[in-house]
Amino acid sequence: MKRIIYIIAATLLATSCAVKYQQPQVDVEHIIRDAEGADTTFDVAQVEWREFYKDPHLAALIDSALANNFDMKRAIARIDQASAYFKQGKSAFFPSLNANASAGYTKPDLASDQTPYFSLGATLSWEIDIWGKIRSAKRGKYETLLAQQSSKDAVQTRLISDIAKAYYTLVVLDTEKRFILETIRNREEYLSTVKSLKEAAQVTEVAVLQAEAQLLLAKTYLPDIEHAIYQSENTISLLLGVPPMEIKRGEVKSLEDIHFPMATEVGVPAGLLRNRPDVLAAEHTLKSAMEGFNTAKAAMYPSLTLTGNVSTDAAQISQWFAMPGSLLYGIFGGLTQPIFHSRALRTQKDVAWQEYQISALNFQQTVLTAGAEVSNVLSSIKTDREKVTYMTRQAIALGKAYEYSVELLINGYANYLDVLSAQEGYFNSQINLIMGLQECINNNIDLYRALGGGWK
Repeated sequence: MKRIIYIIAATLLATSCAVKYQQPQVDVEHIIRDAEGADTTFDVAQVEWREFYKDPHLAALIDSALANNFDMKRAIARIDQASAYFKQGKSAFFPSLNANASAGYTKPDLASDQTPYFSLGATLSWEIDIWGKIRSAKRGKYETLLAQQSSKDAVQTRLISDIAKAYYTLVVLDTEKRFILETIRNREEYLSTVKSLKEAAQVTEVAVLQAEAQLLLAKTYLPDIEHAIYQSENTISLLLGVPPMEIKRGEVKSLEDIHFPMATEVGVPAGLLRNRPDVLAAEHTLKSAMEGFNTAKAAMYPSLTLTGNVSTDAAQISQWFAMPGSLLYGIFGGLTQPIFHSRALRTQKDVAWQEYQISALNFQQTVLTAGAEVSNVLSSIKTDREKVTYMTRQAIALGKAYEYSVELLINGYANYLDVLSAQEGYFNSQINLIMGLQECINNNIDLYRALGGGWK
């Protein structure tokens, strides 16, 4: 008995300091590679997505996706689950009340007759949060709720990014289709010109066949583009949570008519940690794990419980409310110290501590991953813009070369091979330019998402 008392006393004297939260150290100043000179006073992630994506057709698609997308609905359901657990954690601060009713017979000894009894009562139990166990559990559930909300925000940023990419893919495909149709018309005209030149004995049948082959080659691109448009529309429909359908978009006549979002000013790295919802979710998860450890640690210390009960005992039901004769009540206080629990409590504490360490590593990795994503996108923006500049100049030069070669052929200063070479070069340069422009569009969308834009 003395040994148990000593154990309880030693435990009461032991320090039960809870772990205080400290954000794991990450070299934030150098998290973005080659970010020197970036304007940290401006943060594109703070721009609301309606301002960033100004195309009204795209905005309508995003609104529909946010309301009907299956991933968004699942994320919202997880928030509701976490909210229910948080409400449960808050209720732990209040006493628990139980009602009871019983009936039976008693027989004090062998010589006595059986005596009926009826009892109706209530028991009130309240655990006093000495070591902060209940408070830690409540804070842990609250951090879990915040983590789920941030996870939903991360789903939203990804969804908006996917919708925007798919939408601008459609716009670019429309532009490519228009260019192919224009190419077909030009090659039909060229074929007609070559046939006229053949009649004038300026070229041979070989030139006519080559011109016809180039025309058919251009026509082979149309089925692939139509199929790509069909697939892109189905992809967007799936993101919207609706059956496959045709997607409305703005009409684009040339590359210059594509007005896509530009993230020329990035504002890094100052706002990265507070903007990225996945980073926020990782930090809330870390805080929840910390509170889980504090809860497990506090469970090893004595718990103080106050219990009160009141009941009416009577030999007949009619005597239940014969006050105060049938009334019984009591108030008790109890201190319980866990001693032998097959190491269960210590194991729970050790596991909770390791979970806290794992969450800290996950947070650091999430931050570094965010920095790597932004660094990669910034590099892609720089290189792709430079490439598109060269591609534009190349397309202009090859376009003029094609025009000049046709004029020279008509006037007898060039042969059909010169025209075919210039024609093929111009066609390929335009296709490459369209693809390069799509990469630039995707880079701007990726940068906006990588910096945490799209959920505010």
